[in-house]
Amino acid sequence: AGEACHAAAVSKWVEASTPLKLQLDAVMTTDLFQMVKSRCQSQIDLYNEAAALVCLLETTEGPPWTYDEFWAAEPDQNSNGAIYFDGDYDLATMFGQTQNFTDIGSAAVCLADCYTGLGPGCDVFKEQGWMVNYGKVSVANYCDMQWAGIDNGYNAIKLCASKAIANPDTITKEEFVNNFRSIQATEQQCWYEYCYPALATQIEDQVCTMTTSGDNRFVLSVASMQLTIILGAASSLFLYYM
Repeated sequence: AGEACHAAAVSKWVEASTPLKLQLDAVMTTDLFQMVKSRCQSQIDLYNEAAALVCLLETTEGPPWTYDEFWAAEPDQNSNGAIYFDGDYDLATMFGQTQNFTDIGSAAVCLADCYTGLGPGCDVFKEQGWMVNYGKVSVANYCDMQWAGIDNGYNAIKLCASKAIANPDTITKEEFVNNFRSIQATEQQCWYEYCYPALATQIEDQVCTMTTSGDNRFVLSVASMQLTIILGAASSLFLYYM
């Protein structure tokens, strides 16, 4: 049922053939896009699975806000927002944001804050002024409809793409990749704090020891999960989950 919902939403957007779709179609014909797609297909598949679940939940429950409505850029919300149900098209949006993965661009460290407006993790987008639906979504809407699944899928694709083709102008490739590792980690922690606060507290409480593992890496033992800290340039710390 979720797959059918997902396919119908994307098909409706594709058939609308908006200027944005045509722009992204052109990106998807490039060698760089095809290289990333071949390297990151498993992440794209997981994104689509998460989108299918969100689509099914929203269709069944009828929440005040749907994921595509929040992100829609045009009054016809079903024509633009539905691109965020498709991993290939959302990957294509990343090329413009990062100038073909040569520039980090701007990014929120907590998309849940974009939806709810309850924290500072989305201030960068709020200040840019384009996020017209900032802060309009309840915590229950965000958590119950499992929007974090798509967000986590997005971050996984972007990190994978960075590893595959990043060629930054002003920093090293390692620093570029570690930036998106850091965002992935903070996004996940933010999701836990909103939707699973007891788990978030448990993770913090169960951090026991820090041990070195070579190559400027330090490993924190957190129950059955490992959190790795990579020392980057001088004063920078990059965090990501293993």
